Amino acid sequence: MPAAQRLLAAGADREDLVRLARAAAYEAVFATLDELDAGGDANVMGVEGGWVVMESDEDGSPTGRTLPALHEDLLVMDPSGRDGADLWQ
Repeated sequence: MPAAQRLLAAGADREDLVRLARAAAYEAVFATLDELDAGGDANVMGVEGGWVVMESDEDGSPTGRTLPALHEDLLVMDPSGRDGADLWQ
């Protein structure tokens, strides 16, 4: 990314930039999953409907099993194996 290249050229620490990018990605995904977990938009009045995240089988048919609290599982899915512990150092 050109912005990252400029920051590195200006003397920014590469690990700090990587941590910043990871933290921003985490926050974006967490906010999205949290909204899905909420089951509806609390800011919209008069709307009775909502949504639920549901498991599907191999052919895409719903199994009837919901997938609640996805945002709570996000850190344990950290591919680095650090459970996000390094994001806010």
